[in-house]
Amino acid sequence: MLKVIAQDFIKPEAVDIVLPLYQELVEKTRQEPLCISYDLFVDQKDRGHFIFIEEWPDRAALDAHCRTEHFVRLVPLINLHQRQDATFILMDGFAAVAATDVGAVPL
Repeated sequence: MLKVIAQDFIKPEAVDIVLPLYQELVEKTRQEPLCISYDLFVDQKDRGHFIFIEEWPDRAALDAHCRTEHFVRLVPLINLHQRQDATFILMDGFAAVAATDVGAVPL
């Protein structure tokens, strides 16, 4: 299982422009057969700070998502309004990592 935390930082004056783009991205991504979960959150103190929390079965599924028509079309349109580069964290579940680590601490 692969968990993704992605942050987007949008210029304040462009938030209303990107909202429908994000809405379409979320709706279409949730319909992808390999998407386990795909949620978008907005920072309460910064309306232009968006955080995606995604779950995919593996890296191949995430890579396939990044090649979909809607991703390839919408993400560049959203990125036109960034105030700073997006960040991405790819994480494996702790139990899966611990099970494969010889020196792991038992859970």
